[in-house]
Amino acid sequence: MPALSLRQKLLAPLVFCLLALLALTLFNAYQARSKAYEARQQALRDFVDSADSLIAAIAAEAKAGKLPEEDAKATAIARVGQLRYAGGAGYITSITTDSVVLNNPASPGINGKNMAGFQDAKGSYLYRNIAAVGASAQGNGYLTYWWPRPGAKEPSEKLAYAKRSTSWNWDLIAGDYVDDIQQAFIATIIKSVAALAVLGALLSLIAWMVTRSVLQAIGGEPAVAAAIANRIAAGDLSQTGLEGTSHAPEGSVIAAVQRMSEQLRQLVTRIHDTAGIIHRSAGEIATGSLDLSQRTEQQASSLEETAASMEQLTATVHQNAENAQQASQIASGACAVAERGGTVVDQVVSTMGEINTSSRRVVDIIGVIDGIAFQTNILALNAAVEAARAGDQGRGFAVVAGEVRTLAQRSASAAREIKTLIQASVERVDAGATLVDQAGQTMREVVTTVRNITGIVTEIASASREQSTGIEQVGHAVTDMDRVTQQNAALVEQSSAATQVLQQESEKLSRLTASFKL
Repeated sequence: MPALSLRQKLLAPLVFCLLALLALTLFNAYQARSKAYEARQQALRDFVDSADSLIAAIAAEAKAGKLPEEDAKATAIARVGQLRYAGGAGYITSITTDSVVLNNPASPGINGKNMAGFQDAKGSYLYRNIAAVGASAQGNGYLTYWWPRPGAKEPSEKLAYAKRSTSWNWDLIAGDYVDDIQQAFIATIIKSVAALAVLGALLSLIAWMVTRSVLQAIGGEPAVAAAIANRIAAGDLSQTGLEGTSHAPEGSVIAAVQRMSEQLRQLVTRIHDTAGIIHRSAGEIATGSLDLSQRTEQQASSLEETAASMEQLTATVHQNAENAQQASQIASGACAVAERGGTVVDQVVSTMGEINTSSRRVVDIIGVIDGIAFQTNILALNAAVEAARAGDQGRGFAVVAGEVRTLAQRSASAAREIKTLIQASVERVDAGATLVDQAGQTMREVVTTVRNITGIVTEIASASREQSTGIEQVGHAVTDMDRVTQQNAALVEQSSAATQVLQQESEKLSRLTASFKL
């Protein structure tokens, strides 16, 4: 069964109400007709019962002997024939059980005739049916037949009530036309239908206006809005293939749903693009974070090595500072020693001058000795000459003179050797004096240099102490940098983990947004 549109659903209650009113009208009309029939039936029944009571009373008088039976029957027939109802139009026909008409006030020509073979306009055997009703267990009942109205040619339906009077075994029947009931019924239906048509037209106009207003407020059939909502719920934001949405009025539900769908499509598109950018950026960040993590770990390791090296350097600088201090002290001592050495060298120079002077005096003395030895040799030679002259007497003197000459020669030779040695010594002393003088000059330069070195070493010691302090500070800074780098490494690892989570979540977001059909 196809689903009803909103217009049909809105008009359905009106149709149902109109149909219900029509059904109620028809029901009331049928009820009215039934009640009219019942009223006619009751009136006919009462009318026939009154005639039966009249016959029973006359029969009772005849039975009591007040009237002869034949006279009583004639009286009863006459009296019953005079009874009327419904303004004189209704009467009672008396009939025997074998269908002989005793009295028919409307058609006296059939009185005394057997009407068993009579058929009405519809072919029904009226008098046979009357006899059958009288012969029934109840002895009475209703029947219908068709009979023309007075002055009319066409037969009309007539309702009759038949009852068998037990006094003389007669069948009494009274009838009344009921086509007016049917006409009233049809007229009532026509009037009711006309009223319902007018009412239906007014209600249809109102319903059409309300439906039109509702459809304009919605913008079309709710099924269209439901289809759009279902598509949105299913992730289809393309808005393709939907009929009846292009002419939705501004401000309607469908137009609002369309705007919502369009804005949602744009939003999801932006989210999808942003998710892609985030995913790519997260990948780049993850790669960068991994690289940064590795570099940070390398830097942390390098800083640890640097910290260890700085500790060693600090110890070395401390040692250098101490060594510089010791070198300063040693340089100070060396300066003092050099000054003392300079003093000693000066003394040596002075001593060497004195030695040189003494050596020159020794040379002079040796020259004197050499002269003496030469004179002695000459004297010894002269003595030997004189001893030779003296002959044997002078032989001993000659020996002595020879020994003296030998000694003089040896003394001269020794003096010459000593002179040579002394001269060499003097030369060496002169050279030594020159060297000592140069050494003195050098010692003075050494003293000056040592003093300069002492100042420099002192400055180096001071600088080493300052450098030691600075390196200690650098060591602390490197230690702090190492600690911060370790923290940075941990933070980078956390950032890398968070970036991986972000990348996974952005990938999920990309998959979720990819499920939408844009």
